[in-house]
Amino acid sequence: MGFSFDSVAALPSVGGLATESATVAFIRPSTALQLIAFAVLLGGIYGLVALGLTMIFGVMDVINFAHGAMMVVGMYTVWWTATAFGLHPILSIPLAVLGLFAIGVLVHLTTISSIMDAPQENQLIVTFGIMLILISAIEITFSTDPQSLGLGLGSVAIAGVFLPLGQLYALLIAISAVVVVWLFLQRTQLGRAIRGTADDRTAAQYVGINVPRIDYLTFGIGAALAGLAGAVIPLFQQINPYLGDSYLINAFVIVVLGGLGSFPGALLGGLIVGFVHVFGQYFLPGSGYQISIFLIFILVLLLKPEGLLGGGVSE
Repeated sequence: MGFSFDSVAALPSVGGLATESATVAFIRPSTALQLIAFAVLLGGIYGLVALGLTMIFGVMDVINFAHGAMMVVGMYTVWWTATAFGLHPILSIPLAVLGLFAIGVLVHLTTISSIMDAPQENQLIVTFGIMLILISAIEITFSTDPQSLGLGLGSVAIAGVFLPLGQLYALLIAISAVVVVWLFLQRTQLGRAIRGTADDRTAAQYVGINVPRIDYLTFGIGAALAGLAGAVIPLFQQINPYLGDSYLINAFVIVVLGGLGSFPGALLGGLIVGFVHVFGQYFLPGSGYQISIFLIFILVLLLKPEGLLGGGVSE
């Protein structure tokens, strides 16, 4: 899995605590608080990753397989501008967001718009092709070697709980993005037009909303959110051209788990996956945490196929 808190691995595992307790349920309060902190940090970032994906689906009914690749473009935008021009990574993040918005609009106008009414498998194939193009461009331009900013930001201690600053900055950016997008959708005329299109595309056309314009703007915003999610990754993690794939897999789980098209569902799903990831990584061997994530995903599909908070962007 792409996202990993080194500090989780550094904590004493259940096996290491065997001398203190014979049951796997035993966990020291300080360790539990530390794991909860890691889970919230990770869950917030996962929620940000899923937001762009669920926005595009909620408005346009398009599943964007290129979402992970767009994240990678955001990662490399921050890394490249920081290393080539000495620009602080935080200041590079807006460049990644604007760049991905432009890429998203261009991708929609040149490919997605012509297949909006095509069968969904056509959309999947096209967005998969876009993913391959973007990843290949990254490979050709920057090679496949892992890259790192090497920031070494350290951590801050709050009530005995250590919070890695890189992940904390990423979480704060994620929360800010969620608030800004929510205010945009709720308080602006364009945002209301997007919500109206998400509710009923035909009715939106009848009341004078330019639905094709809403579509390319929505795809651009979704791509910008993918770029933002990718842009925060270099703050705490080494990057490579394939890192977006691992985030994309869990993003799809989160979107379906929370409810296709639901913003609150994306955030709730992100937190659930964050907790399962962190606690599963602590308690279970190998990739057991990923198996747990998929088991929960399957269980929700069986019991509540519309997701926990099934709805739309209009929420």
